[in-house]
Amino acid sequence: MNTTGTQAPLLRVRDLEVTFDLPDGPLKAVDGVTFDLRPGQILGIVGESGSGKSVTSRAVMRMIRHPGRVTGGRVELNGREILDFTEKQMLDVRGKEIAMIFQDPQAALNPVMRIKDQIVEAMVIHGLPGGDAEQRAIDLLTKVGIPNPAEAAEKFPHQFSGGMRQRVVIAIALANNPSVLIADEPTTALDVTIQAQILDLLRRLRDELGVAILFITHDMGVVAELCDDVVVMYKGRIVERGPVRQVLAAPTDGYTIGLMDAIPKMDSPLRDDHPAQGMPVLEVRDLRTDLNAHRKSLFKAPVPFYAVDGVSLRVDAGETLALVGESGCGKSTLSRTIVGINEVTEGEILVSGHPIHRMTPDQRRGVARTIQYVFQDPYSSLNPRRTAGQSLEEALRIAGVPRSELRDRSVELLDRVSLGPEHLDRYPWAFSGGQRQRIGIARALATEPRLLILDEPVSALDVSIQAQILELLKRLQRDYHLAYLFISHDLSVVREISHRVAVMNKGKIVEMGPTADIFERAEHPYTRTLLAATPDIDKAIA
Repeated sequence: MNTTGTQAPLLRVRDLEVTFDLPDGPLKAVDGVTFDLRPGQILGIVGESGSGKSVTSRAVMRMIRHPGRVTGGRVELNGREILDFTEKQMLDVRGKEIAMIFQDPQAALNPVMRIKDQIVEAMVIHGLPGGDAEQRAIDLLTKVGIPNPAEAAEKFPHQFSGGMRQRVVIAIALANNPSVLIADEPTTALDVTIQAQILDLLRRLRDELGVAILFITHDMGVVAELCDDVVVMYKGRIVERGPVRQVLAAPTDGYTIGLMDAIPKMDSPLRDDHPAQGMPVLEVRDLRTDLNAHRKSLFKAPVPFYAVDGVSLRVDAGETLALVGESGCGKSTLSRTIVGINEVTEGEILVSGHPIHRMTPDQRRGVARTIQYVFQDPYSSLNPRRTAGQSLEEALRIAGVPRSELRDRSVELLDRVSLGPEHLDRYPWAFSGGQRQRIGIARALATEPRLLILDEPVSALDVSIQAQILELLKRLQRDYHLAYLFISHDLSVVREISHRVAVMNKGKIVEMGPTADIFERAEHPYTRTLLAATPDIDKAIA
């Protein structure tokens, strides 16, 4: 129900400016942004981190905090200039006429309040009697597709999955029938199938209720699937705007063209450099991991919970095996078992043909150096009190490099990941997300490993930075004949990086084979479900 152009705008933003007063001087984060949002319209605002898109949404909600401030422009909601409103007036507007859906539902919900109470609170604040609010809370949970809503209303946030928590946040946003919803990266942290469900829900709410939605994201695939129109932001300015099909199919601005070129496509060419098979660097045979094995009870033995249940796989030198599946499927437990964080309950793990569970502790430490882990969040994996050089030198010392060589070897590691020696003395906060991930990779290379376990290494990165890291990984693999176990839920990324794919569900490998077979001739229903849920830009704008 796209009514763009047929009704007066609910939200009019004109020449909006937001400035942050920083020690080095003022920074204009939003610079002259103008757009309209009409009833029943879904307008996407896209751009990379730092483009100003989230600051724009918070300015519209009057939620800019010090040292930021709105320094120019107008924001009209239902014909009223809300930048002139007092905070007391805005309390009547927020949640009632305009509401926000945040990226992290876990952080948006109160962990010690029942779901029902949190929805009721949103309505009682705006004057609805408590009894009526309780019944409407149940109705809202039904509307957003939560099963057994009366029972679910009595639960706490931790008892829900990520997708269900996001539905609750949407229910709270809808509590007072707002005419405008602002959704700020609401699907970024969700698996592809859950993301598809949330997008379908937002589309249905638009169609049934006529809600106008301002959708903030850096994911062009999501924009193609959901939005009617799109504005592209770069360094605080809008560089391109128009109907989604027009902008994504034939972008005219150089920045938009670069974004589109960087997106992994579901029909992109497959890798054709598959290495010759030899002795596997890693082999897993009938592996089981019981996460309840160490839980003790005075009365009865704990019921086993096999997060990894009979998994077998191999990774050859120079090969990338992608391990895909939704949250909770067991892929991270498997990787943690391989590196010794979780204990093996049954089965074998062999590194270069040697079963590690039969090794002495000293032998295991030697093997550990041949397998290194690269984490999803490069910021949390780096010590904020250490410079990049200190982090690299620590890894090199563990690898047995003499003290006199540490500095030179650190420079060599940075060079491998295309960073210069000037980065050695900087702290993690001084780097971009992509630079931090490069440092994490450099640190993993310090022990001259044969295998890297890459746990969602690009999921937190913007699309252009993601493309750079994927190219870096391919180059390192060619140069050093590295093997990768690449863990991801993003099938478009997996298609670009992998030689083979293993699909995991409920602790088991349900399908495994060459990338072309998985993407073009998938046999298992779960694999086909994952593929169907993955946004495909080319199909969406065709």
